[in-house]
Amino acid sequence: MVQTRAGYAGGLKAKPTYKAIADHAEALRVVYDPERIPYVQLLEHLARWHTPRRTLGQYRSIVFVPEGEQAAVSAYLETLGEVRPEGIADGTEAGRFWDAEDYHQKYRLRRDAEAVGKLRERYGQDWDRRELATKLNARGVEGFGVGEWLALLG
Repeated sequence: MVQTRAGYAGGLKAKPTYKAIADHAEALRVVYDPERIPYVQLLEHLARWHTPRRTLGQYRSIVFVPEGEQAAVSAYLETLGEVRPEGIADGTEAGRFWDAEDYHQKYRLRRDAEAVGKLRERYGQDWDRRELATKLNARGVEGFGVGEWLALLG
């Protein structure tokens, strides 16, 4: 992954907020480099860790398929047969992604004041948009070794 952003998607209202989410769902935008990880591998990772809990409201499970990846999603879903995880659907759902408030960005990482301070020193106000912040926020998640990323903070 190159970047993640917490936000809202799937609704009609412009500029939703956590307190005024309207018909949006809470969402995570994943910006990735297809040279480093294919889209279908992201879907496989999602299917392993995500447990859908709701089908309506702000916590409903949805996957917004990026343009050009519908065929990959359809092929992946075909391999799953009847054990298809809820929330992964082929096709797209119209709508725009809106960034969530700052305090929602890199929520886990924000609890580490020392790391956040070093990231702010290095990158300034947009520290939470950097790949390093994304990696550090994923500490403890399967497949993300954090040692080399922490070393970058010095």
